[in-house]
Amino acid sequence: MYTFFQSLFQSLLNGIISIAQWFGSIFTGFFNAIKSFLTSLFGPVILFVGGIWYLITSIFNIIVLIVRVVLGLLGVVTAIVEGVLNTFSGLMGFSGSTSYYALPSAYQQGFNAVTGFISNSGFNTLAYIMATFIWMATAYAVIRIAGGNGGY
Repeated sequence: MYTFFQSLFQSLLNGIISIAQWFGSIFTGFFNAIKSFLTSLFGPVILFVGGIWYLITSIFNIIVLIVRVVLGLLGVVTAIVEGVLNTFSGLMGFSGSTSYYALPSAYQQGFNAVTGFISNSGFNTLAYIMATFIWMATAYAVIRIAGGNGGY
């Protein structure tokens, strides 16, 4: 009797499993058909939207790079102009005073003698004039490099 019920329940269970597999194959086929239909219908639209999104992100990346380059160039130009203005202001307003230097007392007498000689002989003015020409040469080289001549 036990084997009878076992074979009966086994047959019923096998029948239920085969019915479930049949419904599963029907649903799988139905959902695969719907998926392939929607993919063929909306696939080009999704690809188009993805292409537009890539275009927009590329444009923003280019804009960010352009802004970074312009800000870098403005930083270089600002540093050059600041250096030239500092050189000219030093040339115009240098009093020859060395009171802002803090040297040890052992070197102060020698330093005062050298700066006094340079101040009396006019070498400090010559140094500022040479610094001005160096700044002008640097500005000329930067303009040539930025102009596309490559500094030649």
